[in-house]
Amino acid sequence: MMQMVRRGFGIFAIALCAIAATRSASVAADANFAGTWVIAGTISNPAGGEYIQPTCTFKVDGKALSGSCVGPHGMGSVDGSVDGDTIVFNYDRIATSDVSRDAKLTFRGQVDSSGVLRGQWKDSTIEDTVGVFVGLKKQ
Repeated sequence: MMQMVRRGFGIFAIALCAIAATRSASVAADANFAGTWVIAGTISNPAGGEYIQPTCTFKVDGKALSGSCVGPHGMGSVDGSVDGDTIVFNYDRIATSDVSRDAKLTFRGQVDSSGVLRGQWKDSTIEDTVGVFVGLKKQ
C-alpha cells in the first residue's frame, strides 16, 4: 500500500514539476496565491502513511487567506495567511469516504521561481509526523 502511495505521489509530483518547468514567467517576491491550486502531499509513518490530492481555491485579502479544498476523500474550509512567497494555511477536512477521516491539515510552503509551491504539512490525527507537498496553480 505504501509503495502505491509513494509511486502515485512521485508520478504526480514529477508531472507538476514538468508543467512548472515549461513556464517562462518567474514568480515575483510577492506571490499571487489567490486562485485554484492542485496540491499533492504524502506523509510516511510506520502505520502506513497518508496521500492527499485536494484542489484548493484561495481568496486573499491583504495577508489573510480564506477558501476551501475538495479532494477525492474530503472537503472543507481553509484559513491562513500569506507573506511574500510564503503561505501558511489550515484545511479543516471533513471526510467524505471511509478511506479518510476528519482532521485539521496544516500546510506551510513557499512558491519557487518556476511557480511551484513546495513545503511541509501535518495531519492532526498523525502524531509526530510531518509530510511534504507540492502544488501548482491552475491557469
